Amino acid sequence: MSSLNPPLTKEDFINSGCKEVVNSSSQDCFSYSLAFFSKLQNAKQTGNIKNQAVFQILVDVSSDEIEPSATKKSFPEIFQHLTDEHLNFLAEILDEVSDPELKARIADILWLRLGNIDMAKKAIDAYLELTTDLENPIMLFRLAKIERALRLGLSINANDKVKKIVARIEAIINDSNGKDPWGVSTNLMELLQEKKLQERQLFDPIKYAVIAEEWAKQAELDHDWHGARRYWGITAEWHHIGKNVEKAHTARMYTAETYRKEAEDSLNKHPTSYFKASQDLKKAFEAFERLKSQCEEKGEINTKLEEIHKRLLEYQQKSSNELIVISSELNLSQKEMEVVISNVKGKEFLEAISGLARFVIPRQVSVSSQTVEENGLSGLFPEEKINEMGKVVAHQSSNNQEEAARYQKIYALAFIEPARKQIISEHIIQKSEDHKIKESYLLPLVSNNPFVPSGREHLFVKGLYAGLIGDFITSTHILIPQIENSVRYLLSNRGAITSGIDNKNNGIQQENNLNTTLFPSKYPQITSIFDEDTLFELQGLLIEKSGSNLRNRMAHGLINDNEFFSPIFSYLWWVTLRLCFGLGIEIPQEIVEESNPLVKFAGMFKHDPFFDEFVEEIAINRRKLDEEMVAEEASIEENHAA
Repeated sequence: MSSLNPPLTKEDFINSGCKEVVNSSSQDCFSYSLAFFSKLQNAKQTGNIKNQAVFQILVDVSSDEIEPSATKKSFPEIFQHLTDEHLNFLAEILDEVSDPELKARIADILWLRLGNIDMAKKAIDAYLELTTDLENPIMLFRLAKIERALRLGLSINANDKVKKIVARIEAIINDSNGKDPWGVSTNLMELLQEKKLQERQLFDPIKYAVIAEEWAKQAELDHDWHGARRYWGITAEWHHIGKNVEKAHTARMYTAETYRKEAEDSLNKHPTSYFKASQDLKKAFEAFERLKSQCEEKGEINTKLEEIHKRLLEYQQKSSNELIVISSELNLSQKEMEVVISNVKGKEFLEAISGLARFVIPRQVSVSSQTVEENGLSGLFPEEKINEMGKVVAHQSSNNQEEAARYQKIYALAFIEPARKQIISEHIIQKSEDHKIKESYLLPLVSNNPFVPSGREHLFVKGLYAGLIGDFITSTHILIPQIENSVRYLLSNRGAITSGIDNKNNGIQQENNLNTTLFPSKYPQITSIFDEDTLFELQGLLIEKSGSNLRNRMAHGLINDNEFFSPIFSYLWWVTLRLCFGLGIEIPQEIVEESNPLVKFAGMFKHDPFFDEFVEEIAINRRKLDEEMVAEEASIEENHAA
């Protein structure tokens, strides 16, 4: 940024008419930035050098956001370009700024750049001034201001300011009267639960546990299952802070139980969705399984796991009729495409995403080149695989993975992409900024998800959202490493050791990658995790040279910008979405057996040709015994009567 010539004074700011600009704009820095930019252009046209300089600084100050977690080492780059002259000018005009939004921004920048504690305190006071109107919906967007104020107070160890902020947060929660239409109080409760605040003991956790529990119960009555889970989770954390282990455990049990209730709720809607109910039960199973590792008494949880598993098997069988099967012939019929679009069109966001995941592509393992030839598609693909440098890296043959890769690209173009674009058209493009689907809307999908390890939820959300909006560069780079980690996670849950010791490198223990973990010869457990087609698909997409080999090509930098426009990356994103819906993944049998040892014998005679006769013979014997018992009881009654 150029130096100020001539230098600016406080009077230049006062005379610029900045106050009038702020008063005529919405109460946020983004709208100020647009108004300041307009004034800057006017000043350039009229040749007003002073106003040009003033409004250029104000445009820079207001054009980016300060995240709540920003530090003196990490803040928007545009603020780093402010010179000492600009900072001195901002310090001089600070007390002349009456608008709390702009004042908080200037004071915060001066703190971040100069480390002036007085400026941090002034920023805190200005941020708090912004949070006086709870009824205003804009409060929802000012939660970040409260959080920023709190983090500033904690970072400078200003106990008086921290107490003031906590008191303001408590006042907002108390004034809500048990209602939280904008989610303001919920976010603030979670903010109060931060460890640094717990240590200061500035509030009563039991008081807020009672409030959160009331919200949880009301959310269940309203069938707001995502909200209920969040409230029960907050309740559990309050009891944990209050050192009431039993009540914390009970609240966590209620949290897991909401998935089961949601599954039953799905069956009471029209049309009934056994697919949705199955996904909810899988999440219930995962939630109770994770909870089991946190408690000593596991009997109650094992009983619930057994009940959920039985119900899950029933729902999964019924949900098979709800899957959308795309024909095995590559005719790409208009009717089929219309069915695909109709399954996502006009639906709620998560329901539409679920519809996209339910597409069933024909079996990949049995794909043959003959099918491609019969449909006249062989000419669409070269006979040699050539990389970006023109080198032949493989020759096409009748290999199933090669044919599967061709199928995958075609289906991505014909079905997945139209459905994806329909979803973003309805839920992003056609929506106003306040109603557009954001990353956080995908969080319920990955929470307590059997495929998503705890602590990886936000990574999956970012990857899935990037793919949803067509940013396959980002989605691929995020999702492939997460798939690799999830495979290790699932193998570990089945007792496999997913790391090895490198004796050539001083005995360092290294995690095995997909080139090892996806092969049954190395890890037999993998066949109990994924069904045959899903495993085949992952192998071809990620590690097979005759397939797409995306994992290895990405890891070695062999994919250029243009290649990310290939439909295979859309297909990879879609496969990940299906895995997050639990499609192609089985519940570990050993977990079920732990709750009911007899489960391992279930189905052991299903291939025995004489088993039906055996069952009928047992039934005949059972009827004979029943008849003998009835006769004996009748004889006893006659003797007593005599």
